[in-house]
Amino acid sequence: MNGIPSLQTADSYVSYLSKVTKVDPGRRAALRRSLGKPVHDIGVRRAHAVVAPWLPQNEDLPGRNVRAAVESAYYTVAALVAARPADRDRRQDDEPPSAEVVPDEGQHKRDNLGRTLGVAVREGKVNADSIEARLHLLCRQDLAGLHRQLPGLIRQLHAREVRLDLAKLLIDLSRWADRRDWVVKAWLQQFYRAMNQNTDDVTSKESEEK
Repeated sequence: MNGIPSLQTADSYVSYLSKVTKVDPGRRAALRRSLGKPVHDIGVRRAHAVVAPWLPQNEDLPGRNVRAAVESAYYTVAALVAARPADRDRRQDDEPPSAEVVPDEGQHKRDNLGRTLGVAVREGKVNADSIEARLHLLCRQDLAGLHRQLPGLIRQLHAREVRLDLAKLLIDLSRWADRRDWVVKAWLQQFYRAMNQNTDDVTSKESEEK
């Protein structure tokens, strides 16, 4: 085992966090205070009671860097759930995560951060140049920088009522130590594909008509 959460585990974790933060204001506040802080920060100490039971065993995590990435992913996603507006929590509990259809594979693929941003640009919810710059900045970060920069971007999405699949984000963040280049490639490819999807559809139709 490599300790990277499965999609089922990630969904269960986010669901658990949503319930905890709704019924326990104290724990919600504790998680919110941990947002953007490293796991060893004193401001995170009250978040351990919520997050620690979900962490993989050390023997399932190959190496210190992978352990740090997976651990940070769980704490950051917990803080992001706690930081969501209360009305957003209710809506997200009632709606399934969005997905794109992958034609060649005949299956649904959950939206990653890049695709979410690309769709937001295409729908006019966020500025293309600003979001593109922020995504590239995020992709250049080391582990600490990633978790420090991410909350600001998510706050911007909340302000524009853009929904992000936090379960998928948990998986991607967990891979930052050993598969960072793969995650970055997926984010950027999906961002540009989603942002230009209407253009791609028009080009495809024009080609078929010729």
